[in-house]
Amino acid sequence: MMNQYALPINGTPVSSKVKPFRTLHYLGSKLRLLDFIKTVVDEVDPKGGGICDLFSGSGAVAQHFSKERKVVSVDIQEYSRVICSALLNPFDDSPVYEFAEKIREASFCSEYLSKIAPIIDIERRVLHGDFSSSLETVCDFLESCSLYSQILLPRHDINPLFKKPLLETASNIWPANKHKFLVTSYFGGVFFSFKQAAELDVILNGLNFVDLKYHDLLKASVLSTASDIVNTVGKQFAQPIRPRNKSGEPKKGLLSQLNKDRSLEVFPIFSEWVERYATNKVGRFSHKVVCSDFRAAIDSLENDVSVVYADPPYTRDHYSRFYHGLETLARMDFPEISMTNLGDRSELSRGLYRKDRHQSDFCIKSRAVSAFNDLFYKVSSKQKVLLLSYSPYEKDKGSHPRVVELEFLLDMASKHFNSVELRSMGKFSHSKLNRTDLHLKAGDTAEVLIVCR
Repeated sequence: MMNQYALPINGTPVSSKVKPFRTLHYLGSKLRLLDFIKTVVDEVDPKGGGICDLFSGSGAVAQHFSKERKVVSVDIQEYSRVICSALLNPFDDSPVYEFAEKIREASFCSEYLSKIAPIIDIERRVLHGDFSSSLETVCDFLESCSLYSQILLPRHDINPLFKKPLLETASNIWPANKHKFLVTSYFGGVFFSFKQAAELDVILNGLNFVDLKYHDLLKASVLSTASDIVNTVGKQFAQPIRPRNKSGEPKKGLLSQLNKDRSLEVFPIFSEWVERYATNKVGRFSHKVVCSDFRAAIDSLENDVSVVYADPPYTRDHYSRFYHGLETLARMDFPEISMTNLGDRSELSRGLYRKDRHQSDFCIKSRAVSAFNDLFYKVSSKQKVLLLSYSPYEKDKGSHPRVVELEFLLDMASKHFNSVELRSMGKFSHSKLNRTDLHLKAGDTAEVLIVCR
């Protein structure tokens, strides 16, 4: 099923000098590649036809081209649809700017915070060292503070210092007030402080009091805020912070990092994001945002789209693992969490992954070849130019292997297109996680475009 959101048709470009902004902390973001991609697009389609950004992610490519061309943004993840809808359909209206302050002053904001006051207070005291200068208490808190876990699989070995406030908070919000506390229930204390989580819940529930046409812009601002404040390595949702090292000892610098992230104020950051999205400039084209599998999206492409830009995942790492928290915030659907089998028992997945988390065919060895073949066949059948991004890797330096090798892709593409060529930007390295020991090695040429015509 596809959901489409169209803007007014009027081919009026705006200045392309204003550079796109980063909407999320996103692995493999194309922000630094945009000029290179645009150069190739303008070369293969100098008449300025529409472009389909087939795996839009954080919307960098869609945002860049929206100033001069019609854009069809496609992604199967709802958080991407929300982000791209906000980018391609900005509203510079007073209700948007007034929203944050009105919600912050609303009576239900203090009501939300009061219901989880016990756990907010205990978290503050733990992080400020009120109980002990030892980091053991901090580690204990981080390892047992999940409300969702306590509700679903109650533990009895919790530190007495915060067992009572945790249970009291859980009873205050579940199940009678469950629908109001999505972020708090799933991610409070785990990815955000409990106060941050409650304020994100206030904003999300405040959408009920504003015109539907503003929802995507405001929700996108929530997602960007969440990406900025999340308390993890690299600002991703793959795993919560591990408070202990491999020897079981508390990590050095743990408390300072926790206080740095968990002291960030939600409402001011949210207001900054609202202004950024609201004042984003786009050309007045018939931009569309499509939440769909790539196959159905290509089938529905209109004649005024000339170029398909595709940046699918290439390794076994499913991108959804890094952004599942944003997907849950975007859907607001209270998902079931997947389980992990540990010998004689099962536990909730440490990352609190959605059970229905999307698994891309491009990341599965047995499906990837068929997925790429479908991509080539369908774009060729629609008589569009395909620009396929590919990140080469160094086989002898421990990099994650690609599910499908470049040479194989070139050979497959040549069976569907009359012309297949490689274009390289030259030396370039993607930003990865913020820990040097977690970096995957990359060659000097970290990105090439396979141009298929």
